[in-house]
Amino acid sequence: MATRVDSWIWSIRLTKTRSAAGAACRGGHVRVNGATAKPAQVITVGDEVRVRIGGRERIVEVAKEVSKRVSAPIAATCFIDKSPPPPSKEILASQPRRDRGAGRPTKRERRELDRLRTAPLLALVAALMLVVAACGGKDDGGVKTDKNGVPQAPGAAGEGPYFGECGGVSTEEVMQITGFPALKNTVNNTSSCEWTANNFRTGAVASFNWYRGSPIDRERATEQLSRAVTQDIDIKGNKGFIAWDQTICEIGIGFGADFFEWSVRADAESNTPTETICNATKRLASMSIERSQK
Repeated sequence: MATRVDSWIWSIRLTKTRSAAGAACRGGHVRVNGATAKPAQVITVGDEVRVRIGGRERIVEVAKEVSKRVSAPIAATCFIDKSPPPPSKEILASQPRRDRGAGRPTKRERRELDRLRTAPLLALVAALMLVVAACGGKDDGGVKTDKNGVPQAPGAAGEGPYFGECGGVSTEEVMQITGFPALKNTVNNTSSCEWTANNFRTGAVASFNWYRGSPIDRERATEQLSRAVTQDIDIKGNKGFIAWDQTICEIGIGFGADFFEWSVRADAESNTPTETICNATKRLASMSIERSQK
């Protein structure tokens, strides 16, 4: 019997509940062999599964298919853990956290946040401040601040450009730019598009994801933990990041509180150079920016 990815990640205890596993899939936080996975995605032994949980990405290889919750010792035998080490205590301590529903920060908390502006992780702090209600302000070096200089959210969700269906790029153009023949558009909704070479997503894959109200710095931090190289990038005056590792290359470009991400993964047996994969990813990102509607 086929094993669903949501059942499997719950069975091996990566999530606490089955519903949480399904929610992670629907939210785009689960990938199988580099491609965004739906809850019903079938997995087999040897597949690579990536699950983003609590700000950290777990990377595991399927060693055994299970569909029912098992004990921790048995669960450990069902996967090979390839996850990078968790962030150090120093990095975690530098990230401000606020209880949900706690409301606006007090004057004391705002003074403390003001002192954080001089910290090395200013960009990350500014992104995480999305949980605090924005109260307007001027643009100061690309980071919005209020009259007291406290970092504010980069903008309201949806203020960025409108990218249209699949980032404005057709299936034929994706195949031509990537050089991957016979790709099929298997996912097409208002925020995500995906092209795969086969139904099992074990071959070449390309995807476009559009995020509204989600800070790009958080996505970049995840890529830094899971990719061999992550660097800054500027495409047509728009800043973001590029990350790659062997057969995969991903580019995220930010627009205030919104960002999009293009991901291109070649078939491991094709021996496609990483440079070629990243060049294709850059072209796709450039086309989405050119065809966006302000």
